[in-house]
Amino acid sequence: MLNSDRVVSKYQILDRVWQADYDGDGNVVEIFVSTLRRKLEAHGPRLIHTVRGVGYRLRRPPVPGDGPDPL
Repeated sequence: MLNSDRVVSKYQILDRVWQADYDGDGNVVEIFVSTLRRKLEAHGPRLIHTVRGVGYRLRRPPVPGDGPDPL
């Protein structure tokens, strides 16, 4: 994933997905992210994280065997 771990604001998502001329409800991003989260989490670990007051971050899924070294 090219931009994983990069925080993206609600307004950046709104501009990129719905374009600057969108004049609907600003909560459309929260609703979309919530729906996307539910669908993704049904098949694996949580990937979309909220950065309170800033936006959202997409994290890379964990790779098996990539954990801390055992003692």
